Amino acid sequence: MKKALSLLIVMALMISVLAGCSGSPSAETSGETNVENTSGEGGSAKALEPVELTWYFIGNGQQEDVAKVEEAANLYLDEQGLNVNLTLQCYDWGSYDQKMRTMIAAREQFDICFTSSWTNNYQQQAVKGAFVPLNDLFDQYAPKTKAMLGADFLSGSEIDGVNYAIPANKEKAHQWGFIIRKDLIEKYDFDVAKIKTLQDIEPMLKVINDNEPGMYALEALDGESPFKLLDFDRIGDDRYPGVVWNDSGDMKVFNEFESAETLKLFMTMHDYYDKGYIRKDAATVTDFNADLTAGKIFASVKSLKPGKADEMTISTGYEWVQVEITNPVISNRDTSGSMQAISTTSDHPERAMMVLELFNTDDYFNNLINFGIENTHYVKTEGAIIKPGPESDKYNPGTPWMFGNQFINYLWSNEDPQKWDKFKAFNGDATGTKTLGFIFDPAKVKNEIAACNNVWGQFVPALETGTVDPDEYLPKAIEAFKEAGADKIIAEKQRQLDAWLEANN
Repeated sequence: MKKALSLLIVMALMISVLAGCSGSPSAETSGETNVENTSGEGGSAKALEPVELTWYFIGNGQQEDVAKVEEAANLYLDEQGLNVNLTLQCYDWGSYDQKMRTMIAAREQFDICFTSSWTNNYQQQAVKGAFVPLNDLFDQYAPKTKAMLGADFLSGSEIDGVNYAIPANKEKAHQWGFIIRKDLIEKYDFDVAKIKTLQDIEPMLKVINDNEPGMYALEALDGESPFKLLDFDRIGDDRYPGVVWNDSGDMKVFNEFESAETLKLFMTMHDYYDKGYIRKDAATVTDFNADLTAGKIFASVKSLKPGKADEMTISTGYEWVQVEITNPVISNRDTSGSMQAISTTSDHPERAMMVLELFNTDDYFNNLINFGIENTHYVKTEGAIIKPGPESDKYNPGTPWMFGNQFINYLWSNEDPQKWDKFKAFNGDATGTKTLGFIFDPAKVKNEIAACNNVWGQFVPALETGTVDPDEYLPKAIEAFKEAGADKIIAEKQRQLDAWLEANN
């Protein structure tokens, strides 16, 4: 049996190579992926030795039925000739960043991980040597993924011309606004069309606070607050100063905490906090998903896109309405907002890249990881439309909005069937920032950045959640940032940006 199986695998791989040379249908249309030239020696395809791969990602935590999904995934990986035994590990929203930083610092062995501009920081980890350079691996092991993403999108996530992770193929822009509980909108007959600013929602927050005990009228947490509504174009990563406006006329980098707009927003948040609209321990809460899924939030600021409210409905169990505040913008943060990287501790980076190629191009494998097993965790109603299956509660990692190639994701029956067409229109209508393609190199100010990270943690969570009076604490924060070297960071950002602008007209 073993000899027969080996012979079948070899024959299948040889057929794959021939089919690829003759222009066979792509995995995106056929549901199959051909393994080509996997020997790594430029020779003919051959049966691959079995390997173990571990994949870490962020979501709703490890799911009860993950072993069943792994079993189905590994069977399919074998059928496709990859011969991989894949282990999936999903950490929750509150713990993922710390767990990954600890594992990477300790050089623990793993193969694939989720990285982004907002958790398991892509740029910081890449420059530390945590992730494998992918440029050559793209051409040999993931050519369809490379073609699918396109040169423009890949260049937006490069660091000095090198890609260290694969961006998710999804919306390519961001748009800040509110998601608001639909049942409460209807209960109190709120007119959400009137909401154009943070101040406009205040009468609704008051009604909820006065009449819905046990609820928080407005979600405001560290890094997940209405501070996002100012939509600064951040030069570099979060948690240290230095931004430009998206529509800047002079392209001057400034300290966002010294702007009048920031003071006004913090004053509003402090007023809302004093009135009881925000939970009292908001500045110290790390899991921004817990209150949403517990039904304790009326309104929250999120990065919006077509169908965001529907996705939130599915992931939390409550119906939501979305209200756009800012215009859709494409920034460097969007190109690196959801990515998969291969660890430099991996013993099999080529095989990991092959798995990611399959994940990005094969609809069965993609949806298996995202939604689980058909007729168990989900049931197809028609075509690519699905509804919860009899054991849907045992596998719901909550990953489709950020994971792989969204355009081959199934749609839930309560989602807009035109969702992907609207995504494409959304991407097409978005305006690129004037810094799109510029990547800040923090090497010359890394000590100052580390010091500013500490200052950020000391002051900003309390300010953005309204916990403290900005008249008293914002000047202290500005002074602490200056002592930590914020002005030096901003000057270095300006120097690099000016050089980039000159080189790119």
